[in-house]
Amino acid sequence: MIRITLHLSPEVEAKCRERIASGDAIALEQLLAGVFAPTVQALLQPSPNPIQQKDEFEAIANPLADELTDSLGPDVPTLSDYAVSRAGIYHGHP
Repeated sequence: MIRITLHLSPEVEAKCRERIASGDAIALEQLLAGVFAPTVQALLQPSPNPIQQKDEFEAIANPLADELTDSLGPDVPTLSDYAVSRAGIYHGHP
């Protein structure tokens, strides 16, 4: 399911309310189609290259991970496999 929220200007909202009050479904559909058109165009734009996104993420995440490792030092205990498992994370929660 895709949920799309439209933010209407006060003027467009007033026009929608007028068309609803008058029962003019066709005029309301036309008004909403015009408001929704830019959203449709945005949805149809190609998504960014996932490889590029991964490279950008790595460029940010790797220095942060290195900085964290340096600040914690060598004697930081690691979490057990159980602690990071689903059962460990939700332990005690039904």
